[in-house]
Amino acid sequence: MVEQEQLQRLTQIYTVVTQCYNQPLADMAVNLPQCQLLGYVGSEQLSVAQVAHKLGFSATRTSNLVVDLCKRGYLKQHVASNDRRRRYLALTVQGQQQLNVIQQQLPDILHKTLQELYGAAN
Repeated sequence: MVEQEQLQRLTQIYTVVTQCYNQPLADMAVNLPQCQLLGYVGSEQLSVAQVAHKLGFSATRTSNLVVDLCKRGYLKQHVASNDRRRRYLALTVQGQQQLNVIQQQLPDILHKTLQELYGAAN
């Protein structure tokens, strides 16, 4: 059945994307949303709301990512000097080291994943 084969391929593609997106990547111990978040914070001073906007996530989901990365020692929050209601994110030394690993390893991981997706789609 053609429909069954198409459904199976779509399921394979979904599985690959979900694993890549939600599971820790290789030896990096972070998933893609966490990689993105660290990359954004590493390049500019952002609030949680600004990161949520860049990621396209809800404030709650982004806050959960931030809390997790803070607990793991990759991020810290600090209060803005000109507006005590606003908190900004910054990388810790450990977070910068993790971002360096991400920047080195992520291109290869994404390339392999895209090859796997292409294979699953055909």
